[in-house]
Amino acid sequence: MNDLVTIATFLNVTEANIVKGLLESEGIQVFIYDEQAAINFVNYIGGVRLVVKKSDVERAREIIQSKPNA
Repeated sequence: MNDLVTIATFLNVTEANIVKGLLESEGIQVFIYDEQAAINFVNYIGGVRLVVKKSDVERAREIIQSKPNA
């Protein structure tokens, strides 16, 4: 678990899932942390975290930055 890194945080679960799908379509394994808690408590927990393997961080960030609405 030490090889996982949070690359983005979202206040909206739907947005997190859209970006997750984008990264998965590029072959990057993505996890969403705090998704269930965020449905009711997003303001208290600070959002939904998108997490990838440390080895995929740079590529994932490049993909997110290259998409205008991501």
